[in-house]
Amino acid sequence: MGRRYTVTESDFAIQAAMDLMQIKGASGKVLEIIRWKWRPTDNSLPTAQTLKTRCRLLPATVGDGTGGNSSPNISANDGGDAAVSFTAIARATGKATTSGTARVYDEGGAHIYFGYDEQPEKPITVKSGESFVLELTSAVIQGTPKISVMVEVEEIG
Repeated sequence: MGRRYTVTESDFAIQAAMDLMQIKGASGKVLEIIRWKWRPTDNSLPTAQTLKTRCRLLPATVGDGTGGNSSPNISANDGGDAAVSFTAIARATGKATTSGTARVYDEGGAHIYFGYDEQPEKPITVKSGESFVLELTSAVIQGTPKISVMVEVEEIG
């Protein structure tokens, strides 16, 4: 069994299509993406709308997302675990790219009032040189709602 980590980016405004979270494979390790979610965090009720998201695996020659990037918080689920080997990027307004054919694992929409939470039947495997991306594919129609994003990752090796 590997080591589990939770990657979070809290309380940020969304306005346009963007990469909410990019998890980058680590050299000599295999990652398994176990769960992902986003939740609204506004203090006041945001304008009712549906946000469309997609989860993709970028398999080869990955160009990281750009613009507006931040380094999300990566926390070990077990306090005794070693330091994490993979890296992550959040809030990229320029989308991550691949020279290969991206594989879509999840695509859909969710009402902003409820957020979105997905735990696939089988984890998504991310190898060295690959990236998992949770992206917002639709522009926000009205306002600048705030959300928090979480991806749960197991690092093996």
